Amino acid sequence: MGQDMLLWCRVLRMPSINHKHHVVKYEPVIQPGSHEYLHHMTLYECRGDQAELESAAETTGSVCYDPDKPTFQCNTIAATWSLGSEGFNYPPEAGYALNPYTGPRYYMLETHYTNPQLDAFISDSSGLRLLYTDRLRGHDAGILSVGIDPNWRHIIPPGQPEVVSEGHCIAECTGQTIPNSGINMFAVIMHTHQLGRKVRLRQIRGGEELPPIAADTNYDPNYQEYRRLQRPVKVYPGDHLVAECTYSSESRGAITLGGLATREETCLVSALYYPRIELSLCYSLPSLPTVLHSLGIQKLVQGSSPVMIQEPQKLAGMTLEERLISYDWESNFRTFQEATRGGTFKPLCGSSKGALPGTDNLEVHYPRILRPYEEASVPCAKKPLRNKLSMLLSEDDDIGAPVDPDSDESNAVERGQLVRSKVSRSSDAGPTAGSSCGRTVSAAVILAAVTVVAGAAFR
Repeated sequence: MGQDMLLWCRVLRMPSINHKHHVVKYEPVIQPGSHEYLHHMTLYECRGDQAELESAAETTGSVCYDPDKPTFQCNTIAATWSLGSEGFNYPPEAGYALNPYTGPRYYMLETHYTNPQLDAFISDSSGLRLLYTDRLRGHDAGILSVGIDPNWRHIIPPGQPEVVSEGHCIAECTGQTIPNSGINMFAVIMHTHQLGRKVRLRQIRGGEELPPIAADTNYDPNYQEYRRLQRPVKVYPGDHLVAECTYSSESRGAITLGGLATREETCLVSALYYPRIELSLCYSLPSLPTVLHSLGIQKLVQGSSPVMIQEPQKLAGMTLEERLISYDWESNFRTFQEATRGGTFKPLCGSSKGALPGTDNLEVHYPRILRPYEEASVPCAKKPLRNKLSMLLSEDDDIGAPVDPDSDESNAVERGQLVRSKVSRSSDAGPTAGSSCGRTVSAAVILAAVTVVAGAAFR
């Protein structure tokens, strides 16, 4: 059977610097001819055994998450690029910190390749270019990823125009890590695979659902780049965040499960914010009892392999895989969605040091929302007469519709009020873009995958 995807990981050393710098911009460096095979590149901070990391940095990388290879603690995202993105410019008040004394000394670049045609003898050295400066900005920025852990328990039934999945960052996790003064989210990148159609990052505080931090009701999986929020959004300790993804599975005749492969699905929103805190991953996963209940399963046979169903009697002897495949999704879809939302989920809250204390064994219910958020309706405006100048202006992508900066809807994509930062247009000043007085001297480092993929690697 042909393999149409590959995750390639390479460990890299920090640039040779002797004091703290700020990354002010990063961009993809894509080898000519490789664009059609690249799905995303993610740069992670690495902690752990320095000797093992140094040994890994001497190589050109290997297949990610190989059980026969050393496991490194590379969980915190430093930079990420996805299909359709041109990179990102940090705002003048914040930058990503490179610190040779207190920060990580090693990074891992994870590159996701897709090869649906099973082309042979592909080589690639694409990567990320980071531009950094010793003229420090006011805040160290961080990335907080909210979503669903990529796992088979994330189930998307087939043949449905809309399937909603939700990943939770619970109040216990934000309460442990976010200072009383809060953090400021200033950009987001939304990530699904092929079936994603809508994505929202929701915010719940004290039983009240606030306006979405960001929302895209016309999401395109082929356009995944950081979007600068019209105004930063405050997140306080105890806030509950929800990454909500809506999929269309009408093109699929069988279920789609969560996972890393392109034909599997994911739901992830990564938010850039400042000041940086000790929380990098804030995921959730439906609990096993919730998944079983949603499939009408009461009890499994302990220790069975493959996993067998014991109760109810009418399903006894059937494997869990057979139940997933043969389940009448058309008739039971609504019941499945209600059971999934009404059941429990397992929160997964992690920092550079591992799981947050007290969160390992939690099973949590959906947060109680006393005051739901109601989207304000916008009346249709009479279409104005257009002269030649207005037509020219409307064709300029950098010019959006007027925005009320105090509007609760100021970060809604569908209203043209969530700025999609185009690096090619916002960085015309070159390496000094975004710096004060234009005097910043930036250095560039290419973090390249340097991957050689022979035909056998995909076949």
